[in-house]
Amino acid sequence: MLCLAFVFSSCDKEEDTIALISVVDVEGEPVEQVLVRLFPEPSSSSAQEGNLIPDVEQFTDARGQATFDFSEYYEQGQAGFAVLNIEATKDTVFIEGIIKIDPEVVNEETLIFQ
Repeated sequence: MLCLAFVFSSCDKEEDTIALISVVDVEGEPVEQVLVRLFPEPSSSSAQEGNLIPDVEQFTDARGQATFDFSEYYEQGQAGFAVLNIEATKDTVFIEGIIKIDPEVVNEETLIFQ
């Protein structure tokens, strides 16, 4: 019995909840050193519950990617997760977007720098 309990409890391992933002130019080439900011649009109900994901920022790497790990904010069994705004800036160029974050997967969004 004890062995079965261990086997079934280990099947429910939580996977990482990741947002991967790629920034490319109009030719599809990666753009590095772009400051990418992800942030929630607060609603009155989520603000009252205190469940807001904090603003996070990161520069894109040589592959034009910024990776954000939201695993610590997801609770297993939670229905849905988050929709986050994206802002990306480099020099005088500014672009915006949105990303829906599904739990326990890598969520990808690509922004095109013009």
